[in-house]
Amino acid sequence: MMQAFAQPFHGIQFAIPDGSYYETQDGLSWGVNPTYSHGWNASGVGEVKLQISRRETPTLPTERQPQSEQSYFKLLPFAPAEIICLALAEILVEKIRACHQRNKARDIYDLSMFATRPLDQALIRRLVVLKLWQARDSFDPARLIQKFQDGRDFDWDDLRQLLNRAVVIDRERITADCVRGFGFLANLTDDERMLARDQYQREQAVAERLRASPARG
Repeated sequence: MMQAFAQPFHGIQFAIPDGSYYETQDGLSWGVNPTYSHGWNASGVGEVKLQISRRETPTLPTERQPQSEQSYFKLLPFAPAEIICLALAEILVEKIRACHQRNKARDIYDLSMFATRPLDQALIRRLVVLKLWQARDSFDPARLIQKFQDGRDFDWDDLRQLLNRAVVIDRERITADCVRGFGFLANLTDDERMLARDQYQREQAVAERLRASPARG
């Protein structure tokens, strides 16, 4: 990695500061924050956060997606590469799982952007149950919807640090959209209900049935 950063790339010099690399105790996640400097940023205080997790294999096939169009793309001497990413349903499921397990407002904020759009409800609900089961956690949809409705458990100050100052954070709209848009999570099938309560992973056969046809709901 250091050799790749040794020479400037299109006038940008990258570096990896000492101590910026970290690895979790279980060895399944690691990250590093390379810095960059160029003609407009000679101090080198800018950084890119690179985080890698090998905790789970994606449930759905990954997809290649073009990058969102940016104003500077027309100035590039190369075509922006497509990005290999999770399927949208799996991204939303990871956000739902995050809302279930932690209190970062960035998660409910992201979910609210899709709460009013058509979704494959059965697929998302099944994957939520499976993802939490794999993490040895039980899924309580009523508790999650109540958490959405109250909104008080989320760290909204954390979200403010991530958004442009001009963006208005409408907490009431965000929480109301998520309550309405993800209320279908409470409509568990018999298998989903059984797995949602199986905190100790005893129902392996049920999990295999739910995994058997994950492509569509």
